[in-house]
Amino acid sequence: MKYVPEQAALHQLVTLPGVVGALVFDAGGEIEVSAFPAVFDTGALAKLAVQLSSDTYFQKWLADDEAALSLRFLDGYVAVRSLGEAWALVLCTAQANEQLLSMSLTQLVRRLKSTGGAGMPPARAPQALAPTVLDRLHAIARDELGEHAAKAVEILSSAGPKPTNLVRAISDVEKMVRLFISKKKAEELARRMREALDT
Repeated sequence: MKYVPEQAALHQLVTLPGVVGALVFDAGGEIEVSAFPAVFDTGALAKLAVQLSSDTYFQKWLADDEAALSLRFLDGYVAVRSLGEAWALVLCTAQANEQLLSMSLTQLVRRLKSTGGAGMPPARAPQALAPTVLDRLHAIARDELGEHAAKAVEILSSAGPKPTNLVRAISDVEKMVRLFISKKKAEELARRMREALDT
């Protein structure tokens, strides 16, 4: 087991009333961070981490970042929270406040995400969405028609995302450009738009 800066976050979690101890283990069953009292058998905790991480059902139930599991027994319960590539396990007495624990686990997940610690991939900037077919058609209209693209963009937008409707809209744009600009420009624009629709 290795000490990481996130140890402080786990120690803060175990100060909650009714929380006995907590640990974070990875997909290989290795305990990355632990905040259990010395009276607990570390070998038994390590064995538990290995058993849980190797259980297929456990991995499926707790696959995403928001997944949580509560295992109840007579004197308390165990709360498990997914951390992406690891899990936090918290042992609680029956007197523990579940709502407070849930909020604290959410804070733990946020803190680990922001630092990329204890099995969490570092928080990434939101990825730009790939342009849709309609976005590509709009770009082609603006590229080919410049300041005269507004009406073509309007026709394409009103067609919606369905390919059959877009094919019809491209034909309408082609007719409009042929009528008001030139046959050559209309054919070039329609050709590029149809290619974009096929990709």
